[in-house]
Amino acid sequence: MDFADVRRLFPGAARRVYLDAAAISITSTRAAEAISGFLERVGWDPSGAHHGEDAAQARREAARLIGARPEQIALSPATSLALNVAADAVPLRRHENVVTCDLEFMSVVVPWLEKCRDVGAELRVVRHQAGRIAADAVADLLDERTRAVVLSSVQWTNGYRLDIRQIGRECRRRGIPFVVDAIQHLGVVPLDVEDCAIDYLACGGHKWLASPTALGFAFASDRFVERFRPSLTYAPTAEPPAGDWRESWTDPAYDPIQTYALRPTAARFEVGVHHGAVGGAGLAAALAIFNEVGSARIAAHAMALGDRVAAGARALDLEVVTPLERDHRSGLTVFRAGASPKDDLVLRDYLLARDVVVSVRFTSGVGGVRVSTHLYNDESDVDRLLETVHAWLRSR
Repeated sequence: MDFADVRRLFPGAARRVYLDAAAISITSTRAAEAISGFLERVGWDPSGAHHGEDAAQARREAARLIGARPEQIALSPATSLALNVAADAVPLRRHENVVTCDLEFMSVVVPWLEKCRDVGAELRVVRHQAGRIAADAVADLLDERTRAVVLSSVQWTNGYRLDIRQIGRECRRRGIPFVVDAIQHLGVVPLDVEDCAIDYLACGGHKWLASPTALGFAFASDRFVERFRPSLTYAPTAEPPAGDWRESWTDPAYDPIQTYALRPTAARFEVGVHHGAVGGAGLAAALAIFNEVGSARIAAHAMALGDRVAAGARALDLEVVTPLERDHRSGLTVFRAGASPKDDLVLRDYLLARDVVVSVRFTSGVGGVRVSTHLYNDESDVDRLLETVHAWLRSR
């Protein structure tokens, strides 16, 4: 399937210039049809529609995307919830520490910040250098009291992609759990969880994965499953007493107070997801497109378009905020519209009024006009963006 064929799967891409997958993506006809098919089944067979086949397929597609096994995948309603589950599961005591950085989205940091405050532990923060987070700077903060390293693989305000392979392998060498938010990474740049020595990964489906509902997934390595237990549990996180849960609940001797064993897979961290929920159908269909096209092809396509954005912005004498080294690129290209952040907001509104969709984001002084180039975008989208930016500059 070439990218012209991919674009036709996303009719929203023909209606306006959509360059905002980092916020929320347009979705495909395949995913929408999968949702419709699920709802149709619910109309005549609600029990059968909830038997879990869609969720199982979503786990298989997610595992294929990141080089994992299906039993290492837990579905999750949101990245934030999956990250909270990880923070809840990892023990933390007084005088111990957790390492993160100052470019993070709040959902990555806040669960650990609160936990550190509660127990008297330390949240160690790597400070960015011109929007970059060096792997060596992360390693410099690790010691025998470090209980987790928690980072986004791609930073949300400038698109900087960390060297998570180096960070992960250093964490593995020291026996420190490496927790990764990959919501700005997966779907546009390849990632192999084993090669990067990731212990736990969270990723919502509604951004770069173009899933139409609030469902994503988490990955938990075998090491993470063996070491940690969640406190948030419900029936599917545990082994049923006999057969499956339906069979257990037909047994007159069933006792809800008896001790159950948590599942020895990532399912023990799967909270708040009914196994046949409508989101499973949409997520499975959405992920299948990315696996069919291939992460490496998508990355080359998206980065080439991002390079076109960067070159065009520079030709207009605008500052490009995103580091452009290939090893640290993602699907995001960020530039500044002027000397003041207000200029970025004014340009964003000007673009939106002309059906060119982008965002403005800042963290720790890093950010600007954020452009997402994805598998359903093409050069005409970038050219329309740059022409509209040029018109705005002339009008000032």
